[in-house]
Amino acid sequence: MTAPTTAAPPELPRRVRVGAALTLLSGVVGLGVSAWLVRLKFGADYLCDASGCTGGDDGPSCTEALTSAWSELLGLPLGVWSIGHVLTTMVLAVALLRGRGPLAEVAPRGLLGFGVFGITVSAVLGTYAFTQFTRMCPFCMALYATLTLAFVGAWLVHGPSDESAGGQRIRGAFRAAMIWVLTTGGLAVGYQLAARRASCPPPPPNPPPVTLAATVDAPRAAVMLFVDPTCPLCRRELHYLLQSLPRLRAHGAELWVYMFPRASCDERFLPSHEFVDTEGRPQAHGEARGNNACLGALAALCAEQLAPGRGLEALAALFDLQDTEAPRFTIEKVERALGEVAETLGPGGKLRTCIDGEDAAATLATQQHYLLSWVKARGGRVSVPQAFVVPIVDEALHLGDAMPATSAGKILKLVEAPGSK
Repeated sequence: MTAPTTAAPPELPRRVRVGAALTLLSGVVGLGVSAWLVRLKFGADYLCDASGCTGGDDGPSCTEALTSAWSELLGLPLGVWSIGHVLTTMVLAVALLRGRGPLAEVAPRGLLGFGVFGITVSAVLGTYAFTQFTRMCPFCMALYATLTLAFVGAWLVHGPSDESAGGQRIRGAFRAAMIWVLTTGGLAVGYQLAARRASCPPPPPNPPPVTLAATVDAPRAAVMLFVDPTCPLCRRELHYLLQSLPRLRAHGAELWVYMFPRASCDERFLPSHEFVDTEGRPQAHGEARGNNACLGALAALCAEQLAPGRGLEALAALFDLQDTEAPRFTIEKVERALGEVAETLGPGGKLRTCIDGEDAAATLATQQHYLLSWVKARGGRVSVPQAFVVPIVDEALHLGDAMPATSAGKILKLVEAPGSK
């Protein structure tokens, strides 16, 4: 007797082979990019680590993308969902190239469906980023490019389906769905478990005296927020928090704002050789230096000193100078902007004397020293905005229980979380 032979699968058209190979190769790149985005998001949210995509002084940066509410879905980074998406398309592409099995039967339509979904999401997120962010995230753009290539590959693959293989298609669709569910679900569980175990150093003891604040009676928490007047993201987050003051106050949370211009402002109080990270690398930022961030920070501190209770309003007015030509902060611009907040802060007032005085410079250096000491304790580079949600018990700050945050959305989640201190 002769052994039964298995019929070899028919040779795929060249167009289909090219499309499947393109989908597979773009998937390899997309998998790596997605994994790196998950690492960036996890580091920013749970390890207080903003490294990996800082963008230098004026280059692309992932900061805005990682802190955006659009960076996650159902509490998971979009990178986790992307890995499940990309891995499933890669499995379908391999099955198509093999030319046999239930997955091969559903691969053309499955790849086209995943491709259309991927390019649609890329278009929506890319448009949002282009219109809302001041700097584009290079890894996000790379992921959008790989999803676009996957769609092109799926378009080359698609064609009329074999209607006679109904049972095979059902089994193939079920297997493809299970691959996506198991991959995404497994990653989700792993991410949440890692998040529970992750930690970063609490802020140092003895924080600087509060200068700019929105206070409440019998506070239960304090939001310590460090901002740079030249930082667009700081402007956006502070604006959102000021709008959300009723929500903070409803949960007994105070807002304390500290100034952290990314530059050494006065050699007497903070020498430039001390404005470095743990490895001795300078932490000064070219944009902050070129736009006189130190002047903006000193003006905010002096505004509160000269017009008590108007400091946060003055800071918001100073942030609006980001819409002016460089340099963003000059004494004339500052006086005009603050003169609309309080007459005593306008031209001819005491603002210039305060800005040039030692008291304001020493106060600013103290606030910079505080955040720098935390950065050196955890490692990495300075990143603003940086916030800590600190419990207050019996009128005492419990800094050991402080929870770091980098976005207003996360701050509100921490403050409003059930059972939060």
